[in-house]
Amino acid sequence: MIVVFGGSFNPPHIGHRIIAEYAYDYLKPKKFLIIPAVLPPHKLEEKNIANFDIRKKWCEITFPKERFTVSDIENHLPKPSYTYQTVLKLKEMYNDDIYLLIGEDSLINFHTWFKWKELLKEVTLVVYKRYSEKLKFDNYNLSHIFLNSPLIEISSSEIRERIKKGQSIYGMVNDSIVNEIKNTYR
Repeated sequence: MIVVFGGSFNPPHIGHRIIAEYAYDYLKPKKFLIIPAVLPPHKLEEKNIANFDIRKKWCEITFPKERFTVSDIENHLPKPSYTYQTVLKLKEMYNDDIYLLIGEDSLINFHTWFKWKELLKEVTLVVYKRYSEKLKFDNYNLSHIFLNSPLIEISSSEIRERIKKGQSIYGMVNDSIVNEIKNTYR
């Protein structure tokens, strides 16, 4: 089994790391891939996305290589970065089952993803909490594993906002990259 945790990671934060650790311990995968998106289709209008190579490096620092592999696969696929294309390429590379780790917020909008019905045939969804209580909405009818993980109320957008306001981000991101992250988003 290969677990895939993709996202903008703009920047990667301690919440991402905690969720990944919970998923790793629960699923015990053969391989756990962290995949920063090169050009996320749902964020094409966002102007404040750090350079891919920088975000990839931050992921390598945030997620220890003893358990996680940061992949640049999306840097070698057509743009924008569609999960469906990435998953097909990973299945070709690894010939293994793919478990896709997504947030509850992504599950809500899963029906808007590129080729989402086809994607569901290729992966098992693993969903982590983003809200204090399980919401009632149609997408919970999609087959998935609900990860019993803590609710982490840290977001990359909150971190970028705190930087703009001159507030501390210590404890939210890996301490060794705090200054680099601050300098990137100022």
